[in-house]
Amino acid sequence: MNRNYMELKLKKLTSHLARLVYGGNYIRGNAVTMKRVCGNPRCRCATQDKKHISLYLCRKQQGKTTMTYVPARLEEDIQKKIANYHRIKDMLEKVSELNYKDLKLSKDTKENV
Repeated sequence: MNRNYMELKLKKLTSHLARLVYGGNYIRGNAVTMKRVCGNPRCRCATQDKKHISLYLCRKQQGKTTMTYVPARLEEDIQKKIANYHRIKDMLEKVSELNYKDLKLSKDTKENV
């Protein structure tokens, strides 16, 4: 791979990554849907065994997995923030891989000189 191409690709990736990180619109975790009973004895979940579907934010915190209930009004926003986090994580991996290839390329050129 050409060094100039790698540098251009790296510039584009880091620029896009910086915009995502600077916005601060991300959250680490995964979205988990669960069926639950609300507690109201007259509700359909208790009488007809039709449980409510709820979204939870699942993440590791201090070595323990924690699940936080996400209200219905925030579900879409949380889903976007989680997707942004995973996008950032993937971009970091790509940047790291490009830097690794650049290191390998520069090492090879030094050995040939």
